[in-house]
Amino acid sequence: MRKYIIVMLFTAAAVILGACGSPENKVLSNIETIEENTVPALTDTIQNIIDREAEMSALFNTSVTDEELSDFKNDQSPLYENLNQRSELAAGLTEIEEELKSMSENIGSADVSESEELKEEQVQQLAETVEKLGESIKNVREGYENVSSTETAFFESLASENADYNTLNEGITEVNEVHGEVAAYYQSINEQLQAFQNGSNEMKNALGEKTAGSEKSAQVETGTTDVKTEESTPQKLYTVDPETSAIVPSSEEAEPAAVLLTIDDAPDENAVAMAHTLKELDAPAIFFVNGMFIESEEGQEKLKEIHELGFEIGNHTYNHFNMQEITPEDTALEIIDTSDLIEEAVGERPKYFRAPFGVNSEASISTAEKENMTVMNWTYGFDWEPEYQEAGALADIMVNTEMLGDGANLLMHDRTWTSEALRDIVNGLRDKGYTLIDPKTIDTEGGVTE
Repeated sequence: MRKYIIVMLFTAAAVILGACGSPENKVLSNIETIEENTVPALTDTIQNIIDREAEMSALFNTSVTDEELSDFKNDQSPLYENLNQRSELAAGLTEIEEELKSMSENIGSADVSESEELKEEQVQQLAETVEKLGESIKNVREGYENVSSTETAFFESLASENADYNTLNEGITEVNEVHGEVAAYYQSINEQLQAFQNGSNEMKNALGEKTAGSEKSAQVETGTTDVKTEESTPQKLYTVDPETSAIVPSSEEAEPAAVLLTIDDAPDENAVAMAHTLKELDAPAIFFVNGMFIESEEGQEKLKEIHELGFEIGNHTYNHFNMQEITPEDTALEIIDTSDLIEEAVGERPKYFRAPFGVNSEASISTAEKENMTVMNWTYGFDWEPEYQEAGALADIMVNTEMLGDGANLLMHDRTWTSEALRDIVNGLRDKGYTLIDPKTIDTEGGVTE
């Protein structure tokens, strides 16, 4: 879900001015006030808004998993409290707008016609830059008013009896669009801050004063703040090892003692029940889909239900053929037709591809690359072996095998005994200290890995 706005806090080098009331010192005094007071206040306010945005992402993810959706129905819930906090912070930008308007007027009114160091054109240009900065801040403030009203309407729509997947999907899209509009205003702030710094440094150089050039510069990096849900992209913490398909940390924030759950041959007879079990256990997983199971309306509905529960959907080909035993043309059809059906059912194309039997070919790798999918095999799995086609035996081997380790990619299938063993497998892994990796935290940028 979610690109976030980042603020680099600014503490500019300030000049200490005497009490002299010359036009030059009048300009420098206003520059000093903007650098020492106004810009830090601006960046602090923005950072606080961003912190609340991060909290909202976590609150929303928790609230949307509640079948009663109680937080959306209670205007005193943490969700609505967060909305009010951000609205108050955005409203606080009004004082900064007014300060900049006053500073712009002060700078513009400085009569430097007799000055040997400063040019009138320079001073007026700086005054206009400060004025535009204030206007951009006003746009951000008003933009957040739109964000607040849009999110409020979205929450209220989720609380209605008629709320469904479309309500969620369309609401997220609308909220993210208004966040995108605010991000554009941040770009304008960024440009004006840079222009202000350049102009103030020119004047300080002309007057022999210390500048902010090599110290910390005023910079607001732009981005969008998406609602962080199953439909958005959380922080990327892991990557797929191309040789082993293990899931390895790519960030210091990643938990190394973690494993990935995957379920192949879905959605046949048991996948929906397995998805509900995993949802109840708050256990993320990837369901790898065969196109032959989602040809029918019934299959499409099964897949949609799994996806709406929040699970990642992967491509496992159409007919489960060995990729090395069919032509390149048939390989492409096996993969692309399955992705087409997945998109038809859930509204998005899969990000992961797993070849049947773990056997890839040059054509399957090439097609996955063109489809921008990450290729993934597994570390271990046992539920196709006769001795483990019983829930107790399967749960025991999945949790106690010597192959279990950090980053293990666990393979299971849409089978009755696997469905029956799933709860014990999840609890057993957690009892051993393993975190279950959310597939949405795996970096799939660039698609194919091996």
